[in-house]
Formats: sequence, C-alpha cells, structure tokens
Amino acid sequence: MPYRVFCIFPHPDDESFLIGGTIASMTASGAEVSLYTLTRGERSRHAARLGITPEALAALRSAEVREAARFLGISSFEQGNYPDGGLRDLDPRIIERDIHDKIQSIRPHLLITFDVQGTSVHPDHIVIHHVVKRVFADLRESLSTLQRLAFCVLPASRTATWPRKVFGVPEERIHARIPVAAFHNIEYAAIHSHVSVLGDVQDHNYDNWMLWEEECFTLFDECYDQPIDSLLWNLLDSE
Repeated sequence: MPYRVFCIFPHPDDESFLIGGTIASMTASGAEVSLYTLTRGERSRHAARLGITPEALAALRSAEVREAARFLGISSFEQGNYPDGGLRDLDPRIIERDIHDKIQSIRPHLLITFDVQGTSVHPDHIVIHHVVKRVFADLRESLSTLQRLAFCVLPASRTATWPRKVFGVPEERIHARIPVAAFHNIEYAAIHSHVSVLGDVQDHNYDNWMLWEEECFTLFDECYDQPIDSLLWNLLDSE
C-alpha cells in the first residue's frame, strides 16, 4: 500500500511556497498526499493591490491552490472556510475536532504543518502548529498508521540576513533535509499557480528560498545523529 501523507496549512500557497518540492518528490515516489487548506486567504494585502474585494480574492485563491495541487500531484484536496487571520479567536477545540476527524478518515502515516514560530509568526500558522501537534499526540497511540509529525522550517543560518523578519531554526533542530532540486520545474509551476500573490515571490523570495536545493523539517519527538533525507524513511507501511 502507498504511504499516505496529510499536509495541513492555513492559507492557499503555504503548500507551494514552503514544501512544494517535498510534496512533488513524495507524489513522484507513489505516496498519496492529501492537502487541507483551512482558510481561503481573503485578508491578504493583495486584494487592495488587485482592486478586488476580499470575497473575490478568496474565490481566486481557492482556485489557485487547486491548480497548484494538480501540479504537485496531490490526490485529495479540501478547502476550508475558516476566517483568514481569525484562527486565534476561535475555540481551538472546534479546529481540533475538525482535524481529528479528517485524520481518522485519511489514516495518514505522516502529517506536515508549520513549526511553533510559523516562520513568519503569523497567528494562523502558530494556531495550526499547536492544534495539529495536540491532535497528533492524542491519536498516534490509537491510530496504527500515524507515525510521524514534521514541521516545515527555514534554517536560521540562511534567514538571519534577510530584510524581512523570518524566524529560522538552528541547525540542531533540523532533523530532515529533503533534496528537491530534481523537482524545481514542478515546484516552480505550483508557485506560479498562485497568480494573485506573486507579488510575495517578487518582494520576499530572498536568496531564492522557494527553490532551494533542499527543504528542511523538524520532527516531533524524533531525533537522529544526521538529518534524514526522506520524510517517509523508516515508516511502517501499515494499513
């Protein structure tokens, strides 16, 4: 049976800007990747730049993430309707129950989401980190397939000089380095599917970080002498 991977992010484009190469590498190897995007990204500054309403931007971004998912080979996509920028104002148990039920249905071997700082300390990113970690901790003993939780991160050694404040992690907290150069064409197509927010690529893609040779992850409750080069390494292929 193929490995099942469940990526959980708050905004359209998180999947492509952060881990597009990793997703492409896993789908190319036969893994079944599901993506849940909780909000439609309607509060982006790009609504004003494009001269459209937040509702129109939400519809546009929802279509863009579906196109990106197609390029990345994602087999199952679900668009949520939580308020963009408003996850911190919700009872976290609402989101926990939602994600709990989706994990039970998908029965993934691997979960992927943001780290505790959310790279940019966006409150939605941080909420998702804590919610997913809580649900993973609750389910991993009862759900036989669920074995690994990976947080996408940026290395502090490369982000320290960026003009925009981004929170990288020290080298000792990087537990996986995934080689993705072979998938740059797919990753590039996925990134450029997000047409409405390409200003972020132009303004904030310092050091071309969206197309680095590697993508980095911290693993929850795991640590190895050397970073692993596949998030599927050493997982049991259990049904």
